[in-house]
Amino acid sequence: MKLSPGAIAFGRDMLLNIPVIADFEHLRNLKEALINKNLLRENRRRVSHDYQPGDVVYKLVFKPHKMEPRATGPYTITRAHTNGSVTMQLNADTTERINIRRIKPSKA
Repeated sequence: MKLSPGAIAFGRDMLLNIPVIADFEHLRNLKEALINKNLLRENRRRVSHDYQPGDVVYKLVFKPHKMEPRATGPYTITRAHTNGSVTMQLNADTTERINIRRIKPSKA
């Protein structure tokens, strides 16, 4: 049964002057099922990857211009942290700590 938000809030139909009884438990169950379905769909797209020291990764560029590369690198990971970030070696004397959402693993 489809109900408008006004009919649920006021307990009356918005077009006809008749009372409407909303089943809040049923509405809560429908909302929970929709949330779970969306969560499963989002999690299917995620790629799980455990980064280890010595892995080679590319650093993603935020909003690249048309002809610019979308990633820079490759860089070597020197340390993997437990909070979802890694430290990578940019050059001989520069390291950068970066979140794993901003990097992608190298295929080679």
